[in-house]
Amino acid sequence: MARVFKRGELKQAIVAVLAVLGEAHGYAIMAELKERVGGRWRPSPGAIYPALLSLEELGLVTSVDGEGTKVYSLTEEGRRVAEATSGAWAALAKRAADAPPRASVGSIIDDFATSFTERRRLVDGKQQKAVERALSRAGKEIMQTLEKGEKSG
Repeated sequence: MARVFKRGELKQAIVAVLAVLGEAHGYAIMAELKERVGGRWRPSPGAIYPALLSLEELGLVTSVDGEGTKVYSLTEEGRRVAEATSGAWAALAKRAADAPPRASVGSIIDDFATSFTERRRLVDGKQQKAVERALSRAGKEIMQTLEKGEKSG
């Protein structure tokens, strides 16, 4: 499956977002990015903050601490880069819109665990073993499904 951002594009996207927003904290940048790619990607602090740090080191972004929150904005050089790469955002947005929906296996499992009403029920040792065997079978079936997907492309 195709990724939403290719190498280096997340930084370009952050620069594009800051060019529009003027200044923003990390979570506002994440929310704007998510909206711009139609919800097909869920930005995480683990992706955004290292990219922002790198952009600061490159001299494209500056930050100011304000009431316990860093607020980011473009430098003059960052604004020049944003202007020079403004067309790249349209291609990225189109690719994101055309991409098939994706979900992580973990999020699917989390959704199941959250919605499974019997999850809080206490079991005895025999029932525990039976549930563990059922989950083991489900895990094997999930792995087979994922392997089939990799082989088919």
